[in-house]
Amino acid sequence: MTDYVMTLDSASNAAYITFNDGAVAKTVNASDYANVDLDKDGKIIGIEFLTLDVPDDLVDSLILFDELKDESELLNKLIETSRAAAGH
Repeated sequence: MTDYVMTLDSASNAAYITFNDGAVAKTVNASDYANVDLDKDGKIIGIEFLTLDVPDDLVDSLILFDELKDESELLNKLIETSRAAAGH
C-alpha cells in the first residue's frame, strides 16, 4: 500500500490520504483525530485526518487495521509531511 494521494485543506487544518479509488461503503472512526474509509469489501479507500494537530501515537490506532499493520513508517511519514505542508 505505497501508492497514495494526499490532499491538504489548510483552511480547515485537515488532510485526506487516498490509497484506492472506489466508493466508500463505510467510515470507521479510528480515533478522535482520524476516520478510515472502507469499500464494500473492507479494503481501505482512504484516511481522513480531522486535524493536523494529531498526537504522535495516532499511528498506534491506525495500525489496528490489517492493511496498515506493516505501514507504521509510511503513516508516520505521511503525518509529518502533512504537518510540514500545513506549516505545523
